[in-house]
Amino acid sequence: MENAEQREFVAAMAEAEDLIRRTQEVLQRAKSKCHADVYEHLDVISKRAYELKVRSEWLRLTVLGAIEPAAVDAQARETDRRSAIDRRVKGMRKQVLAAAQDPSTSVSSGSRA
Repeated sequence: MENAEQREFVAAMAEAEDLIRRTQEVLQRAKSKCHADVYEHLDVISKRAYELKVRSEWLRLTVLGAIEPAAVDAQARETDRRSAIDRRVKGMRKQVLAAAQDPSTSVSSGSRA
């Protein structure tokens, strides 16, 4: 990726992360106001929004070189039944948090929740 193209990509991904974060806030507000029959559907949507945010942040940091993409693990594609979050997303989140805390990387996080 060329420098200008990379800057545009990183800016777009940071904007996407912000929009997803705001969407998560609205979903949380909606969950607090709904009844049980709708709550389960909103809970699934919230989990997918979280996965999307983590994947977006991970991809942005990978393009910046702050995270080294790991080899694909077929078992990681299974869902963690305790939280219904894709295990790959949990690994990506760990990498994102490590990159954000590493003082040697001058990468700022678009969102940290």
